[in-house]
Amino acid sequence: MSDIDWSGLAEKAVSQTDTEFHNQLAGLTSLKTSEIDEFMSESKITNNNALSVLKEINNASLSNNEKANAISNIQNGVGFLVKLVSKVV
Repeated sequence: MSDIDWSGLAEKAVSQTDTEFHNQLAGLTSLKTSEIDEFMSESKITNNNALSVLKEINNASLSNNEKANAISNIQNGVGFLVKLVSKVV
């Protein structure tokens, strides 16, 4: 996951439609686009905030507690993370 340009994706997410963003996120995971559509809708998170959550998860310089605190400060970030984990686990 360290080869992914999260900042570049965040910038693109602002201008992308939900469909384009969900397709791109599906391409980075083993999830289907329909699953991504569902949990993005359920968690009520914006594309940009979803990418912010993913960036925090990927940040190797932060401890788990620091990541948790950072994600809790992102609007709907915790709900998105819970939905994401429920699809992966």
